[in-house]
Amino acid sequence: MMAITDDYLYEGGYKIKHVLTSSGKSADYTINETMMRIDLDQPLTPGEETSIDIAWEYNVYDRLYLDGRGGYEYFPKDDNYIFTIAQWYTRMAVYDDVEGWQNKQVLGAGEFALSFGDFEVEITVPDDHIVASTGELQNPDEVLTETQLKKLTNARTSDKPVFIVTEREARKKEKTKSSNYKTWHFTAENVRDFAFASSRQFIWDAMGVQLETNSPMAMSFYPKEGNSLWEEHSTRAVANTLDTYSRLTFDYPYPVAISVHTASIGMEYPMICYNMGRPDEDGKYSKWKLYDMVAVIVHEVGHNYFPMIVNSDERQWTWHDEGINTFLEQLTMDEHYPNHLCS
Repeated sequence: MMAITDDYLYEGGYKIKHVLTSSGKSADYTINETMMRIDLDQPLTPGEETSIDIAWEYNVYDRLYLDGRGGYEYFPKDDNYIFTIAQWYTRMAVYDDVEGWQNKQVLGAGEFALSFGDFEVEITVPDDHIVASTGELQNPDEVLTETQLKKLTNARTSDKPVFIVTEREARKKEKTKSSNYKTWHFTAENVRDFAFASSRQFIWDAMGVQLETNSPMAMSFYPKEGNSLWEEHSTRAVANTLDTYSRLTFDYPYPVAISVHTASIGMEYPMICYNMGRPDEDGKYSKWKLYDMVAVIVHEVGHNYFPMIVNSDERQWTWHDEGINTFLEQLTMDEHYPNHLCS
């Protein structure tokens, strides 16, 4: 794959291959900008259910070129990529008993209205990639080495980050790109969205967070370009967020909370978020760079609570989640980073 040029053209949107009803017949559907209406064989009466099979294609884009929330970041020095995949599938529109269908168009800078659901996702990538994802990994024995599995187990009870993949190991994989593939299998219950990231560049560290009712894992995935800043502060910032938010609101209910590093972004999805904050090429960084990165991580991890779990309608009332989350972010920064420069 080559890096894009100034005359690069991106064909966006979903290419719908088929839409089938529960009877296996092709359904009639109408696409209006970012919304699609599907006409069922028969109307659904209260209490009934149906299933819809949709096959589609989606082009991954250069996020830095097109200023998107998902996509990829290209690293020309070693010809590698970080893929941060979000808003990549056809999502069900919300129907509630107050507003009815939430059918406002999706705007580029707009937020979301989503329903809770259960996900089962298989992600096939080159076998030297590491995948970070919403949900729980179902086949760790198939995609992780014995050493990585042991380190991951040890991280669950550690009070500091444990390296599952070290920088040295990630640098080695960057130079020898595999042509083989393997499939990562994730499931997620009771979430309103699903996102994932994949790269052979990923350094991966993790630690357990002991809350009152459960013990989620705080994790970070980042390239060498993120060090030395990320290995020192990212996963600790995730853990600090879960600690403060859980004490002030409710215990974090999901099994993992993940921070993924890529340039010039701060964006949240259930259990995973994409965060900026890159040191200079020599690994040095200012206090402002440190606290700016930490604040972004705290804010985006905090969005798991508002709106991901509380599930407010961001498309109509963005202030619901941004206001509450920013307030709790400030309390977290004051508690764990009393010398921060964000006040």
